[in-house]
Amino acid sequence: MAKEEVQDRYGIVYFIFVLLGTGTLLPWNVFLTEKEFYDVRLHVQPFNGYITENFMSLFCLVFNTANLIALGFLVKFQKHLSLRVLVLQPLVITFIMLLSTAALALRTEIPGDLMAKFTLPSLALMGLCMAFLQGGTMQLASIFSISHIRGVVSGIAVGGLVTSILSFVSQLRAQGAGGDEPQTAADVAPAAFMYFSASAAVIGACIAGYWAIPMLPYGRYKLLLAGIIDDPKERKMLTVDEDYEEPLLTVVEGPDNGPSTSAGTRTETTRAAIISVESDYTIYSRTWQQRNAFHIYCTALFLCLCVTMSTHPGISSFICSVDNPAKVSPCASRNDKPGIVGRIQGDLFVPLLFVLFSLGDFLGRFLSGYGPWAHGAPKPLTILAYAVLRCGVAGAILFCHLVTPTPWLLDEYLSQDYWPWAVILLLGCTQGHLISTICMHAPSTLMPTEQSKYGPVTSFAISAGCFVGSFVSMYLSSVFQSH
Repeated sequence: MAKEEVQDRYGIVYFIFVLLGTGTLLPWNVFLTEKEFYDVRLHVQPFNGYITENFMSLFCLVFNTANLIALGFLVKFQKHLSLRVLVLQPLVITFIMLLSTAALALRTEIPGDLMAKFTLPSLALMGLCMAFLQGGTMQLASIFSISHIRGVVSGIAVGGLVTSILSFVSQLRAQGAGGDEPQTAADVAPAAFMYFSASAAVIGACIAGYWAIPMLPYGRYKLLLAGIIDDPKERKMLTVDEDYEEPLLTVVEGPDNGPSTSAGTRTETTRAAIISVESDYTIYSRTWQQRNAFHIYCTALFLCLCVTMSTHPGISSFICSVDNPAKVSPCASRNDKPGIVGRIQGDLFVPLLFVLFSLGDFLGRFLSGYGPWAHGAPKPLTILAYAVLRCGVAGAILFCHLVTPTPWLLDEYLSQDYWPWAVILLLGCTQGHLISTICMHAPSTLMPTEQSKYGPVTSFAISAGCFVGSFVSMYLSSVFQSH
């Protein structure tokens, strides 16, 4: 009788992967949602006018360029790197950088140009770290199960939602019930310090969670079977039984480096098993769509992020309430209405849009666990069509009430505040649902010897989509503004 697999008691390992997913995109989410902070800090004299006017586009471009370069490296070399390099070390670097940024937020006397010189290289470094975390965390989750992969992508959505809400609250408290006077660096510094410090604490928890995985029975069991950690005595206890068939991934050693099993030497058994599995796999991969399923999935991932980044946040961050009196960017801090309504129609309108996008992203990833696509891989061309159709949702942002540095040239067809709210919510929901569905099912489209491609290639597709989308955003912003 085969030995029963060790269980993830209380779902602890699953929740660690949710936490790691939260930490994977935390730097991106933190800097993205602190737009209002940088709107103030980068305007401290002396400052660079081009950077202050285009900070969101430059942020996306610098972060995604570094991320894309690192992922291009990982596609080729990730299989030679340890999880310590892929996960632990990037987490430590990110932790240090967030603490440094928190400390710098209190230095309100630093001029805007010097703040930009620190911020942009920091974004490049954290973009590089995020690439390693993306590839490493998804690769680690794929060793466990589809549920753990969904835990990672759900954690990414949770991180985006929480950071958006915290940024909204900090912006609300920064100005409070004060008058119409513009905010200064001293006004925004305390809230920003707390925000960056709390984000560093989350990364610290991710570091602790990473260390905890091999100490938990279920985590250790899976890592032993995958050959990530090696304890010959413990592995023999787990895998050698007269009626127990040794898992394929455990057979990674030659006859001189590890014990033999009742089936023969490790190397011979491994090669025979892989050839058998891959031969069986090809029987079910006769059509073009099935043979290229993984590549089509990755193309859909690329399009998904490219479509999103083409208008959000580079262009959507210029949306103001139709009742806002501002004629040029940024939105006025409030209109003539009192209390929270005046603030929502004023400086809180864009932070609210970020909250709605993150909420939609979270809901989309949550809903991916239900319906027919939760239990079986959808047809690749169906997923690709889904990604293409999102262009209509993203394009709708161009026809909202946009208050840019120079007049916006397109007609304002969506002239009520509920339109950008609905469009941004739908954009986030479709993105989250599409990404989660693809990430859950992409590993099943790969043959056993190709499994190492999953983490770096899917992450590369996501980063490449963000990178290209950033250029599209800058192009659209330039073309549709008067000069």
